[in-house]
Amino acid sequence: MIKLKNPRSKSRLPRLAFSLVFATLLGGAGAAWAQMGAMPGGMSPGGMGAPPPQGPEHEEGPAEAAPEEEGKAAADAGPEGGYANQHRRRTQVIELDGYYRVRSELLHNFNMGLGYVTGQSPQSQSGYPPFPTPLECGTGTGGCAQKNLGDTNMRLRLEPTINISDQVRVVAQIDVFDNLILGSTPDSLISASQPDLRTNVAQAAILSNSQNPPGQNTFTSAISPKRVWGEVDGQLGSLRFGRMPWHFGRGMYFNKGDCADCDGGTTVDRLMAITQLYGHQLALSWDFGPSGYAWGMTAAGQADPGGSPLDLSQNDEVVQFTAALTKKDDDQHFRERAQGGELVINYGVQLVYRTQNNEVFKLSNTAQNNIAPANQTGQTVNGALTREDLDNSTDTTPSLTQHIDAWLLIPSLWFKLGWKALTLEFESTALAGHMGNAGPLRLQESGSADNHLSILQLGWVLAADLKLYKDSLVIGFETGGATGDQAETACSGTTSTCAPNNLNPSPYLNYRWKFVPQPLGDSSLHNFYFSPEYHVDEIFFRRIMGTVTNAIYVKPSIAYWLDVTEGRQLGLSGSLIYSLAPVPVSTPGNSINYGVEMDLSLGYRNIGEKFYAGMVWGVFWPFGALNRPTDIFSNGGAGTATAAQILRAFVGIKF
Repeated sequence: MIKLKNPRSKSRLPRLAFSLVFATLLGGAGAAWAQMGAMPGGMSPGGMGAPPPQGPEHEEGPAEAAPEEEGKAAADAGPEGGYANQHRRRTQVIELDGYYRVRSELLHNFNMGLGYVTGQSPQSQSGYPPFPTPLECGTGTGGCAQKNLGDTNMRLRLEPTINISDQVRVVAQIDVFDNLILGSTPDSLISASQPDLRTNVAQAAILSNSQNPPGQNTFTSAISPKRVWGEVDGQLGSLRFGRMPWHFGRGMYFNKGDCADCDGGTTVDRLMAITQLYGHQLALSWDFGPSGYAWGMTAAGQADPGGSPLDLSQNDEVVQFTAALTKKDDDQHFRERAQGGELVINYGVQLVYRTQNNEVFKLSNTAQNNIAPANQTGQTVNGALTREDLDNSTDTTPSLTQHIDAWLLIPSLWFKLGWKALTLEFESTALAGHMGNAGPLRLQESGSADNHLSILQLGWVLAADLKLYKDSLVIGFETGGATGDQAETACSGTTSTCAPNNLNPSPYLNYRWKFVPQPLGDSSLHNFYFSPEYHVDEIFFRRIMGTVTNAIYVKPSIAYWLDVTEGRQLGLSGSLIYSLAPVPVSTPGNSINYGVEMDLSLGYRNIGEKFYAGMVWGVFWPFGALNRPTDIFSNGGAGTATAAQILRAFVGIKF
């Protein structure tokens, strides 16, 4: 942590008045922010607690761990808990936390030996392999001799805190070279979308001597601000406002993604009040969901980038309200009480209510023509939508927005018990709601006016670990599940062009790379998705599927840390994961068994110098659910899935 001294002290009266007004409006009472720790299930400034430590104290083993300082609170442990900060020394003006990491990985046979699929009845569209194949493989239906993919990437995460006073501060999260693949921005490359266009500096990649900053020949910029929010502590409560992380419980569904090996995370635009009530933490928030089209998206707005912002509709907003009540100890206090023989019980409940009146499902035909590619260079006709493009008067509906009358309830429950060497933890989240007009989320019969959609989903995790020999040996067991759905065919184009005659019968398995509408006659949506930052394994759920969905898994694990010298440790860990599909009909093989994965890791950490490194090897053996039987894939692409492997190495520095 880098700190600069505060040169002077300022009056606190205006700040306390500001805090009093807003805390009173939001119903906060009691100056309790000093009690807000970074404990799973507790209330952090960004939401509801910190993620489960990704180190040796949980099932992922030492390869996922970053170094921790002995006796340092979880809130100050770096990227694993950098937003609670209840122990921050407020006499500092600027505090800088973060980490720098480099990760390298080799993915072997992640398509499991399966290729593309030719047209199948009743659709004529072709399908994809389970996972992208190397460019050398082309679009063949069978296996390919080239089986390896991989890269080396890096990220510098900066988490500055500007302390205006002991009660007022601004917190931010900024990533530099965010997951940038090393060697991906050479001075020989002009455009990321046209790799055949080269600069005169180096007309072939082998002649390139330098790398350009991201943004010139990539789709991303070199600097990526992720979150910024303000914190105001007053005698009548604590106020948080801005774009901030959101976490609840173990992080199964709401996960702020600040572990040393995380890629994303849950981020929310929020106005939140926190208080203490009979030993419990109470948080109430008004959240700002998707706001729809804004003036800056139009041609006129883009021509005036410095102008005032303007939202073009007040009826297409997603409005959200959140309430959470938790009882928790910080991580260090929890361990000390449990190891002392006390039965320690922490718990939390959270309820999210979300509603939306209107939605934009499809642009007008005129607007679609205006933004369609004009030539082979990928340039558009007008470059941006005009205000008139946002009108549907020339189409079948007079307005761009459609009434959907949607609502959603998201209740969550978290429970944690500790006694001596044993820790038991449970989390569950459900989604229940309704959409009067589901738009492209549901395929419609021609001429049918009924397009409602019911939403009912459930996910859960139960984990236990036994810590022996002064926490050096950790024996763990975890099981979890997520409801599934019968829908399996994906739209071949965008959501606006989705139709029964335009479907991909075999999409990628990763949920982020496909859009699967409900089939004809199906008015219920049941697929639950874990947060992608809740890491269960290394191959199947994390990379091939994208997360845990339509699955039940069991995971025994073991980890051991050896003290090499004072402050330096070497760790070994291993885990075995078996997974099955609750709804087999939506798997490629229409079978229940996904497969078994084994992950082994070796880790090193220097606690004093905050340096960590490690390697992970994993292998996934697929079963019947991932095969392609000939009776289903009769027109090509049939085959038996084969084992996939991964080899990862990483190194990092925390500050």
